[in-house]
Amino acid sequence: MSNLTILSIAYKPRIELVDRLIENFASKYPILIINNSLSKLNDDFYHRKNVKIIDNELNLGNGAGINLGLKKIKTKYVLYLDFDSFIDTENLRKLDNHVKKLKDFAVLIPNSTGKKQYAEPYKTWKSEGSIMLFNLEIIRDKILFDEKYFLYFEETDFFFNCLKKNLDVFFLPDVTTLHSQGSSSVEDVKIENLRTWHYSWSQFYFYKKNFGTYYAYSKCFPFFFKDIIMLIAYTLTFKSKLFKFRFYRISGFLNSLIGLRSWKRIK
Repeated sequence: MSNLTILSIAYKPRIELVDRLIENFASKYPILIINNSLSKLNDDFYHRKNVKIIDNELNLGNGAGINLGLKKIKTKYVLYLDFDSFIDTENLRKLDNHVKKLKDFAVLIPNSTGKKQYAEPYKTWKSEGSIMLFNLEIIRDKILFDEKYFLYFEETDFFFNCLKKNLDVFFLPDVTTLHSQGSSSVEDVKIENLRTWHYSWSQFYFYKKNFGTYYAYSKCFPFFFKDIIMLIAYTLTFKSKLFKFRFYRISGFLNSLIGLRSWKRIK
């Protein structure tokens, strides 16, 4: 595939995964890494050929990081990869074949689920986006990620807005990739709590924004009531770790419910 740039967003990534990305792609394609880590990456990465790293002073979140990358990149196509995602040479070749056939697409989404319910590409907005191929000639100046999301649902929201703007998003069942969810960064309890909070916040915001308040209530309130009951149960049984999980879910939902921004960060 020609006229392509690799884009990835970093938040305290594991060194071996950054190294894998560079080793696999830097010899063929330019790589742009948006670093949201609030500290520099391994010094060696800044001196690698065909690699550019932009260090942000603030953690912008994934969607805002992708927006920054899409604005900086000048090639026709952008292949976005989570650091915990991987596509091999054979599947990259299949992806290139679809690019040639589909032509005027906005986004192509390889199959990271392992499921092959359909043989041919099909249009969708319901998909995760650990690997996405953007056609900048189609989407430039037409659509960007909603930067109100910090984590979760930002790609689903983007695909749904593509649908509303008549921009084609295709899922590719035969282009298989690997996605080891949650393995791209150095994990600790604080990060897990942050993920829980943001998933809950983003879920309600997504449904309210795109389907209305009552629909958002119907989707999220059953989980909220269950979380309240489990929070009480864990309080009585002194299960502090499980208590925190439910607490952060409830907190994220309530903040989204009353219209507060997605403010939660690690101190």
